[in-house]
Amino acid sequence: MISIQKKKFYLATLLSSVILGIVLITLLYSFSWTIIIDSYTEYNGALGVVLVITGRIGIVTGMTIYTFIQWFKQEEQYFSDLPFLFGLFFLLLVFGKALDMYNAFIFFQVGEVMVLIITKLRFIIMILDFLPMIYLSIGMILFSLSLKEKNRSLRDEKRLNAVRVRIIILVIISELTAILTINSISVISILYPIVVIPSLITIVWLFNFAYRNKRLSQVNASILWIGFTAYLVSQIVRPLVQFIIGESALFLIIAETLDLTIFVLIFIGFYKRANYSVVET
Repeated sequence: MISIQKKKFYLATLLSSVILGIVLITLLYSFSWTIIIDSYTEYNGALGVVLVITGRIGIVTGMTIYTFIQWFKQEEQYFSDLPFLFGLFFLLLVFGKALDMYNAFIFFQVGEVMVLIITKLRFIIMILDFLPMIYLSIGMILFSLSLKEKNRSLRDEKRLNAVRVRIIILVIISELTAILTINSISVISILYPIVVIPSLITIVWLFNFAYRNKRLSQVNASILWIGFTAYLVSQIVRPLVQFIIGESALFLIIAETLDLTIFVLIFIGFYKRANYSVVET
């Protein structure tokens, strides 16, 4: 009975949060609707941008629903469960892409202050989006450290979780402080790779370590390792491609299509369970 009540509470909280997010995004679009329409009519290739981003939002929404259904199918729900962490990862990406499309249509139409506010908000969502995978990564790093005799205290699960939570809090506070104190779009552009690339390297290490050590058997760590490696490479190459093509609809369409392909691969890695018995033979 307690488990059912907890499940209903989690479901109600999740749905309420999603509805609140949708309402806020809708209000944001409605307040700037005239600007968006003007930009759409003037922006060469705007239809392609809308189609590719909305298509990505739709597909990732499907991934989100699937992962959370898997979480609620479990007898017990824990925030450290892989379906919950992946569901949160995909859900935040949906709202992030909605903001990306909004920003694409107001970027050249409003003042720098407004653009800076939206960019900061998008950056905060991005940080929160990476947190589920970072949470997993820190846990795996601490586990690998615990294998050494001098770090045997980390073999205690409570001790390990306490250290992990402290590290997560430190990461959140430091990154949010950096974002909130920045008052220039150009500086945020410099901060982006400083935050994103180390985060992705950590996530790539996580799934590579999990695959080599036959851990996280609920997912396919080898596919996830390839998927996040591809995402890391795309984020490194993206500025170069943007410089060659320019800030245009073509660039956005290519970048969004590539990212969608990568995230479908990441979802497949979550969907397919590992077959470590085959690896061992």
